[in-house]
Amino acid sequence: MARQDPGFPGGVGEAEPRLDRAQIAQAALDLLDEQGFDAFSMRKLAVALGIKSPSLYWHVRSKDELFDLLIDVVVGKCPLSDDDSRPWDERLVGIGLELRQVLLAHPAATRLLPGRVPFGPNGLRLADHIVGILRQAGFDNRLSGYGYLLLLFYVVGFAGQEIAFGKGPANHARLSQITDFLRELPADRYPHLTAVADELTARPGLTHRFELGLVGILGELDRRRLE
Repeated sequence: MARQDPGFPGGVGEAEPRLDRAQIAQAALDLLDEQGFDAFSMRKLAVALGIKSPSLYWHVRSKDELFDLLIDVVVGKCPLSDDDSRPWDERLVGIGLELRQVLLAHPAATRLLPGRVPFGPNGLRLADHIVGILRQAGFDNRLSGYGYLLLLFYVVGFAGQEIAFGKGPANHARLSQITDFLRELPADRYPHLTAVADELTARPGLTHRFELGLVGILGELDRRRLE
């Protein structure tokens, strides 16, 4: 039976709610946030939406398609401003910090990002915004494209490692375990690693390290521009 509207199935019983794909993606994100990635299933999502499982596939063809939509919802939570008079590098550091916080707020969804290109409507807007900042700052098309990819890969990779490492009280406990482990390594075999054991996990924390790395990437990009 032909679809009556984009994203709406034809012939679904009237007792089932009419949903759009944005609603489905948001419900999936809520479910992932509440129960985690390993507990997620299309059946649970259908229950949360108040529809039957087969009806869900009228809206999204597969779990992979759903995950693409879900990632776009997450990326869309990163605030972007066209009215920003700060220098280009400060603007990009700000975007990087905001995007990292968004990804950390949705750890189960962030696990889906590696290997996927976030080119839904929100992802495209983010990409165009970053590339636009670089082009307006005088970067050529090649370096503007590089800049977008480097920023995205760095933020996703850093946030992914933070999530895998654990957050909250468990994070501090694990940091202490790692510090103790490094301190107990034989100094004659690992002289440099044992020398910096306390510094690897000391404050200031990961936000400081994240910003340091991002500033370094942008600084090298700027150096290439001026060559």
